Amino acid sequence: MQNFWMYLAVVVVTCLTPGAGVLMTVSNAFRYGKRHAFISPIGNAFGVLVMSVISATGLGALIAATPGLFYGLQLLGAALLVYFGFRSWRARSLDLGRVSQVVEERPHENRTIFWSAASLQATNPMLIVFLLSLMPPFIDPNADYVHAMAILIGIFVAVCLVVHLAYSYTACLAGRLLQGERFGRIINRVSAVLFWIIAAGVVLELAERF
Repeated sequence: MQNFWMYLAVVVVTCLTPGAGVLMTVSNAFRYGKRHAFISPIGNAFGVLVMSVISATGLGALIAATPGLFYGLQLLGAALLVYFGFRSWRARSLDLGRVSQVVEERPHENRTIFWSAASLQATNPMLIVFLLSLMPPFIDPNADYVHAMAILIGIFVAVCLVVHLAYSYTACLAGRLLQGERFGRIINRVSAVLFWIIAAGVVLELAERF
């Protein structure tokens, strides 16, 4: 691989940059507490892994080169963001001091948290375009493609997981300092509005292309 440290720096900055995935990780950490703070980061990392493999196998290039499929995925991603926003807006306000006990009584919530985070990443076609443009310059043409791509993907997924875990547990710490149902209600509303803003940005970008 060429310029390993440069690739690592780009990946770290990319994962640190707040987006829909980070928003979901933070809002879930606020809502479900420290005991479940690792689930959303794992879901995000799994979604990134799926999209990275799609890009590496050539399907990503097909999706990026097929406007109908690409725009369809963007619309699906925007629809998911709108859905997550409504779900957050209508969610019952929880006292963050007792939230872990509440979720512990509902283990199916763990699956919901995981698949929501994973689907958010797996319906983001811009991630495919980003991966297609990011990884090839860092692969030595004389190296084994599968081996080199596996290392690049492994680094990307690992950094994504670590960064989201840091966001999640930092949000949990903040949640412990700001307990009470009123704060929980504010978090729900703010998260919903931010999801809708991101969805609106996707739709506006699509509208500008037509």
